[in-house]
Formats: sequence, C-alpha cells, structure tokens
Amino acid sequence: MAAKQETLWFGYLNAGEKGGPVVRDVTLGTGTPATFYLYNLNRGAILEYRRDIAEPKLRELTEEEMETVDELRQAFEQARKKFTPREARKPKPLPPTRKKVRVEEDEDLGDEDDKVSPGPDDDEDEPEIDDDAVKVAVDDDD
Repeated sequence: MAAKQETLWFGYLNAGEKGGPVVRDVTLGTGTPATFYLYNLNRGAILEYRRDIAEPKLRELTEEEMETVDELRQAFEQARKKFTPREARKPKPLPPTRKKVRVEEDEDLGDEDDKVSPGPDDDEDEPEIDDDAVKVAVDDDD
C-alpha cells in the first residue's frame, strides 16, 4: 500500500474557477509526453492537462489545505475506478497479414474445365423431343 501512496501527489492548481485541489497519479499515462492527468476536486473528474500550461500553475498544498487530503483521496479513488486512460483505450494493432501463396495451376486441371456439367435448367426427367417427329406432324396437317 505504501507504493501506491507514493504514486499520488496532492497539490493545488491555480487556474481561477477551473482550479482547486488536485491529485496526480504518475501511473496514469496519456500516451504523449506533452500532457498528463490530474484529478480536479472542484470539477469532480480526472482531466487531461497540457504540461506546458498546467505545470507552472501547480503548487504544494498549504497547512490548511492539507486537511482536505482524506476527502481528496476518497474522491480520486472513486473517479479512478470509472476512469480508463487514453493509452488503455487505444485499439490494439491488428496482427500482420500473411500473404497468400499462389498455387500454380497443373496442366491436368485444364481437362476438367472442358467437361460440361448439367446446369440448373437441365433436367434429366424431361423426355427428349425428336425434331423429325415434329416436322412430320406439321407436314401432315398440310
């Protein structure tokens, strides 16, 4: 438990209405060195801040503000349970694709293509019509 407490820094963000008591958990990464996460008690959320803007506005808590550390820690822990850092939200990369190996066509395969297979219209149950019989029947009517 001592290691977990060492990862938390309690301070104050001097940023007007958006400022207030904050907690920084150094284990929460944004995926970029230009930003970091702070839990802001007044806003009730873990927010991402630009390092070049926010760091100069951070300071240690005063003696009077140290009384809020327990409340700050509890509020941070509640927010932390629901929070997923951007690094963890990144989609995992797809595995590398494998190139398909082309199968060389055998000379024997050409013979199979020449065979005619019955299609959906071909029906073996229908009787064949003799063209000569049809001509005879037509000629007899004359």
